[in-house]
Amino acid sequence: MGRCRYCGENAGFLRSQHGECGERHDEGVRRMTDLVAEAATASDFSRDALVRSLESIADVARADAGTVDAAISGGWSLAVEDAMSDGVLSEAEETRLKEFRDALLSAGDRRVAEAERIMRHGAVERLENEARTAALADAGGERLHELDRSLSASGLGNEDIRALLVVSWESAVEAALDDHVLTVEEESALARYLDHHGLSVADVNDDGAHTKVAQASVIRDISEGKLPDRENLRGRVPFNLMKSETLAWVMDGVRYYETVTRRERRGSSHAVSVRVARGLYYSPRTFSSRSVEREETLHRDTGLLGFTTKHLYFAGSRVRYDRIVTFEPYSDGLGIMRDAQTAKPQTFVTGDGWFAYNLAVSLARM
Repeated sequence: MGRCRYCGENAGFLRSQHGECGERHDEGVRRMTDLVAEAATASDFSRDALVRSLESIADVARADAGTVDAAISGGWSLAVEDAMSDGVLSEAEETRLKEFRDALLSAGDRRVAEAERIMRHGAVERLENEARTAALADAGGERLHELDRSLSASGLGNEDIRALLVVSWESAVEAALDDHVLTVEEESALARYLDHHGLSVADVNDDGAHTKVAQASVIRDISEGKLPDRENLRGRVPFNLMKSETLAWVMDGVRYYETVTRRERRGSSHAVSVRVARGLYYSPRTFSSRSVEREETLHRDTGLLGFTTKHLYFAGSRVRYDRIVTFEPYSDGLGIMRDAQTAKPQTFVTGDGWFAYNLAVSLARM
């Protein structure tokens, strides 16, 4: 006869538990798990009161110490998942979960380790949101100082904090440019954030975020009738500028394409041989043909594309804005058509079609 693993009485032939004992045990485990999940984020959590409740439930359910520990780990993991259900772990939730963990959980539990990983991820996301908000905050610095306190209490290392600050600034740039307009206040806030945290242009420009800020600022200045004075223009520029014009921006590595027309003749011929004498034939040949035109886009050169207040420059040649009849925006560049009878489309692949198009159009309107 088998004995019940819970009550120790006979359970019947080849049986290890009574059905009623098994149900009572499973119900007890569920109650302990739910109780822990609720207590883990409670503001009035009492360790002693929780332990007494768990012992009482475990006694009725005939649960051993290992089962109780598993219920505590499972309940805490559920509390972490519930706190992260909205995608953000608040500072208060993180504090309570950590206090509960330190008070009751044993190190090395697999479920606890996974829940801690989720909790760390949620905490980092919260800090990124806070940093992103601080990067666009108004003057005064309160948000930046609050962020300093949060980062100091986060337990993150210096390298992780620096990476978080960079990612958050890049995200703030995307948010600021969502409407394709960068205000003076947004530009000042972004610059203040970099200065406050000691971040350089190189730190935040791996993916071109700082370049986007400079580009948006140039578009804004030109739209307001102001001439830009930005770091993009530093250094020697191989353009022979007129005295009456000012350089606004330079793009390097621009591929220049030109549309050309090819002409060729296509036709056919037919011949019939007519015998005029023994061994002598005459072949009258007919031939008809027509001229066919086709257009090709050819890569002509790669180099610097300069935008000034009066011209577009490429490889030493220039085109006046008032001689351009159309500007064509592309996702990766700019197309133009000159005001000439024989003009053909010209295309400049810059890698950033939005900026190139808006810069050229804004300068043409000055």
